[in-house]
Amino acid sequence: MKQLTKNFNLSEFVCHCGCGSDYINPELVNKLQLVRDNMGPMSVTSGVRCKPHNTKIGGSPTSSHISGVAVDLKCDSGPFRQQILTELTKHFQRIGIAKSFVHVDIDPAKSDSVWLY
Repeated sequence: MKQLTKNFNLSEFVCHCGCGSDYINPELVNKLQLVRDNMGPMSVTSGVRCKPHNTKIGGSPTSSHISGVAVDLKCDSGPFRQQILTELTKHFQRIGIAKSFVHVDIDPAKSDSVWLY
């Protein structure tokens, strides 16, 4: 698949249901690359979601994943969470924190916020 930045490939963002939905906002990917440049490897656990897949996994009907402006990044330890949040807050104004992942999006229709799942 297509290389989007130095470290991110389109395959990392494709909908997990197999439908082929793959539109991911280039600005989002470029911001993720800036984070990765400062902290090293990170894993995308959820990128683009088609509406049926989003519904199937219990995602919000207004999920920013549907329009390709959100990603979830694997985050399963306190030290990594601290490191990634330090970098993400430099580039993102919408951050959701869960036990096993951190969500970031650049959805212009939504207010800046940090929240817990």
